[in-house]
Amino acid sequence: MAEERLIDDDKDKDKKYRFRINADGEEELVIEYGEQQEEEGADGATPVLSPDEDLSEFDGEEVDARFDSGEEGEAVLSLTSMARADMDMGKYSTALEYIEQAKDISPADGTVVALELEIYTRGLSDFPDSILADAVQAAQNVAKYSSEDDKKRLREEGNEKLNSMICALQSQVDELSAQNERGKAERAPAFAAANKKAMLRFFVVFAAFAVALGLAIYFSTVMYVDGSGVNIVLTAVFGAVAFLLFIASAFAARAFNIAARRVRMNRDNRRTRVGRDYEAHRARLTALETIYNAIN
Repeated sequence: MAEERLIDDDKDKDKKYRFRINADGEEELVIEYGEQQEEEGADGATPVLSPDEDLSEFDGEEVDARFDSGEEGEAVLSLTSMARADMDMGKYSTALEYIEQAKDISPADGTVVALELEIYTRGLSDFPDSILADAVQAAQNVAKYSSEDDKKRLREEGNEKLNSMICALQSQVDELSAQNERGKAERAPAFAAANKKAMLRFFVVFAAFAVALGLAIYFSTVMYVDGSGVNIVLTAVFGAVAFLLFIASAFAARAFNIAARRVRMNRDNRRTRVGRDYEAHRARLTALETIYNAIN
């Protein structure tokens, strides 16, 4: 969505806000300054959109034409009025667009962020996972910026629903946590024993490889001292044994790595269905508690 911003303290007092449809068919907020204001004054001022008007009587273009405020506070108030009107009619997507525009103007407005939370959660009655992250962010803003009156209104709308959902979800999280920990405890001894066995096998094979390699290196340094050629044969034999033990060590190391990884995987909740369910329920519970705490 296109937006024009000019940072000029001397002109702030002359700013005017207008909604219009741009060439791409998108709604944009246009900031106008003194000269444009004078030109419009010659043709006649556009009436200010009152927050108390019934906006459902107007279509989008009519609302845009009627909106014209010289103060940021009035701009935000008009945007929140339009957002609330759309929310009341079930038009949550367009309501959210108005709220985003209001936040661009005044990101720390407590009424705006409270209405944003209401829109995301359908009046604190619906909390699908798809919107929880955004709703939590809105709730955190409510905790920081909203007045006690805004929070009281939110409590009246959603406290009972949130409390019942949190209580029900807490029991599910406790049950899944217990089930998840039992599964880990049951699998742990077998994985630990396999890991210990694989580790012992790897160190034995690697130690044999190190001995064979050392002997091959030693006899290679003295293989021409003995004219009988025995040292040459021993160098070749120990070299071949070291090569075979090196390959065996690689396989043993791979088996050790797999066994150790299974021990780590057993501790990771994401590796089992029960563990994933537990993590998802716990994340949802945390989100709902964040929202509940923000309005209380």
